[in-house]
Amino acid sequence: WQSDNDDDGNKGVRINYVMEFGNYGYKDEKTGAGWQTPRIGMEQEIPQRHWHQNDPGVVPNVLITGAGSPTGMQVYEGDLLPSIFKGQPIHCDAGPNVVRGYITQPAGAGYKAEIVNIIEGTKDKWFRPSDVCVAPDGSLIVADWYDPGVGGHAMGDVTRGRLFRVTTKVMTNYGCRMTNVGTVDGAVAALKSPNESARYLAWTALKKFGAKAEPALKAMFEDKKAEPQHRARALWLLASLKASSPGLQPAITPTEHPIRGRESGGLKPESTLAAALSDTEPNIRVAAIRVGRQLWQQSQPEQVREVIAKVVTDKSAAVRREAAIALRFDSTDSATKLWQKLALDLSKEWQFGNAAAGIGAQLHWADRLTESPLTDKNDDAKRGGTFLLWSSRTRRAPDWICGEIIARGQASKPQRVSIALLRALQLQPASNDAGVAKAAMDIFLKADSETSLAATALLDRKAIASSPEAKARLDSLLQPVIGKAEFVNLVQRLSLTGFEKELLDYVLANPNTDAAITAAKLIAANRDGTADLLAKSEAKDATALASVLGRVSDRASVAVLNTAFWKVKDHGVRATMLDSLALSGEGGRAILKWNKEGKLPEDLKAGAALALSRSTDGGLRDQASEELPVPAALGAEKFPPLAELMTMKGDAAKGQTAFMTAGCIGCHQVKGQFINFGPDLSLIGSKLSKDAMFTAILYPSAGIEHSFNGVTISTKAGAQIVGYIISDTADELVLKIAGGAQQPVRKNEITKREEMKLSLMPPGLAAGIGPQGLVDLVVWLQTLK
Repeated sequence: WQSDNDDDGNKGVRINYVMEFGNYGYKDEKTGAGWQTPRIGMEQEIPQRHWHQNDPGVVPNVLITGAGSPTGMQVYEGDLLPSIFKGQPIHCDAGPNVVRGYITQPAGAGYKAEIVNIIEGTKDKWFRPSDVCVAPDGSLIVADWYDPGVGGHAMGDVTRGRLFRVTTKVMTNYGCRMTNVGTVDGAVAALKSPNESARYLAWTALKKFGAKAEPALKAMFEDKKAEPQHRARALWLLASLKASSPGLQPAITPTEHPIRGRESGGLKPESTLAAALSDTEPNIRVAAIRVGRQLWQQSQPEQVREVIAKVVTDKSAAVRREAAIALRFDSTDSATKLWQKLALDLSKEWQFGNAAAGIGAQLHWADRLTESPLTDKNDDAKRGGTFLLWSSRTRRAPDWICGEIIARGQASKPQRVSIALLRALQLQPASNDAGVAKAAMDIFLKADSETSLAATALLDRKAIASSPEAKARLDSLLQPVIGKAEFVNLVQRLSLTGFEKELLDYVLANPNTDAAITAAKLIAANRDGTADLLAKSEAKDATALASVLGRVSDRASVAVLNTAFWKVKDHGVRATMLDSLALSGEGGRAILKWNKEGKLPEDLKAGAALALSRSTDGGLRDQASEELPVPAALGAEKFPPLAELMTMKGDAAKGQTAFMTAGCIGCHQVKGQFINFGPDLSLIGSKLSKDAMFTAILYPSAGIEHSFNGVTISTKAGAQIVGYIISDTADELVLKIAGGAQQPVRKNEITKREEMKLSLMPPGLAAGIGPQGLVDLVVWLQTLK
């Protein structure tokens, strides 16, 4: 079991069952791009999108537990706590101040789970559980690092920590005796302990006992009434006794192996391993496969195949999952035949089984899948074939996928499956590029409208422009999606021209969307035309467009605003333009240049100074503080110390207004509103204590969130881009910049990359709302849970 942290605020902490060699979807399989980079079939919900859960072959999450900062994990094997926790993962999440049990159940080739909380820090938000272990008596010991904040670099308390013991009323007293491993019987008893330290001492002692321990270990394994994990532990120890340590008596005789049975070579019917492979408990059969791999995968792979042959038709999908994984490194024809017996049925076990089938074929797709897995015998078989095709990476896969998508469109079958198959096309290796291009064009021309539109992600403008049939198809597809985000994405992806009005209409109707940023960026390519448009538009429309252009913050949009500022007469529109210019280093320095030359209007100076003081560019902020300082009237009060702020009463209703006044809406989303640049604050009240919130606002550089470390990128073209990295591939960086836009930069264009020591969040924002406004703001933030 494994837990994984999301990017802060994205509610995507996940709990995984670990399948060896699995792809867990942290990055794009082919390009290495981050989760925010657009792709076919991109999930609607951010937690799902964060882990590429709709990508072929990605191992599914067992649980997504929301926002948090996951830490230590332990499987509980004791008898003291309620039986619901027996054999289940116990997990600490320091973010929401909780220790949980994940009550798991087998589900096909994988698992499903529900959450049962054990400890919650409802009274003390400094409770930060960092690890959990099981004491010898079966009680839990939980470590609490005890701190006001979590996730950054600022430790609020480095001198104190706590240990909690979780027990029952009948076992309130606690004592611990030294583990007795001086005899075989004592070591075998300790091997069953719920405490890992005791089990370690027992394991090492039994290995030293060697052959003397075999009878007791065999008896332990053969006891069908014993706990499955105890029997499996004995099986593993018997397997490990095949090799003797220097200075010890041989653990086995040449004629009998404790696992394989009498004589060398082959899996004997009377052997312990053969018994394990036919055991009634599926997890014992899983352990037997893994034992076989450990014994023979490197030296005698034919022995592993003999083990797998016994379970290819096992009634447990989990056992067949392990068999498929065990074939991963075996390229022989015999291994391929075993895989083919496993794969089709295993792929029906969505999504764990399909991922396991892919793991077993990943290194040998050309041999494993020599013909299409699709069959029309019945719907159940067809389902497995489709899922297997989804993961395949063979030379013929593009043709097979194309045929299946077109057939599905003609039969009006679920489009989501067709979109998923398109994503499989997108992930084919580079050696399949020609086949992918041909398949994509066929799908574009013949599939249903939704699938055809998605297929454009696999086509370039030349491919469509060179075909009259394709051009006609594109025209027919565009009309129904004008006014929608997919229209904007199509215009960008295919470099379409002549749609400036439609793009502007989209920006004005949807100014707060990511697609609006893309549309504004496309409009800004025509600098003079867009500048004239700003000058001639009504104030409401000009304000909206200027605001979105600021969020683009590239050179073209800055040039538009620079040009349009002198053409626009409306005071409110000009003020918005200055706010937008201040979002970028280039635009902010243009404002300072105008001020130095005496061109900046007096009635706009105070607003410009405030906007520059909030810049994410530290150098620009410093320059502005000297050349265009914020007037004292805007809030230079001396704030009382933190202890006094903590005692002041606040008003949550006024705090929401303070959130806007302080400019927080320019970087932070709350419940889907405002700008998505800094951490999402929708659940911040569940994460930070009151004093940690004051500290984060007043001293943002004291504890920078790990995912939001700023960088400054200088390019050969002379541009300077400030933001944080959301994707880093071999060829390209993608930065999120102030305003929420994504800015791709080719690595061969970068001349300098500098990590910022200070936070992108500027200090001093609270000055504009004063001490009482800050207290109100913190009280409101505490309600966001």
